[in-house]
Amino acid sequence: MKLSAVVALMAGSLSPSEFSAAIADELVVHSRALETLGGSAPVVVSEDTDLLLNRHGLGSLCRLFASGQLSAAELAYTADALQLSERVAFADPSVADDLAECTDPAINGPLTIARALEIASNGAAA
Repeated sequence: MKLSAVVALMAGSLSPSEFSAAIADELVVHSRALETLGGSAPVVVSEDTDLLLNRHGLGSLCRLFASGQLSAAELAYTADALQLSERVAFADPSVADDLAECTDPAINGPLTIARALEIASNGAAA
């Protein structure tokens, strides 16, 4: 996944379907690896830009999930990539905390639409 694609998705200049198509192959590999108990799942990140993830950007991703334009797996994979990237900074610690809730549902439990919308509306409390 290219960081620039995430930036474009959050800005609305890349459609969710185009984003989904761009990460489809790597998401399949990642998802299959998650099925192996005790295994590790690769996250491919092309750090082709810097990103300051703020509440607005995270809210955009959560709204795309809540509206069904991004699947739970796509959001989780994107959140993993953002967490792992050295070129992503967080505008506020609460943004990083809320992003962590969007990662692997096997670890954090499934992200509900209600919680995604709460995060999107600046709801940092669980």
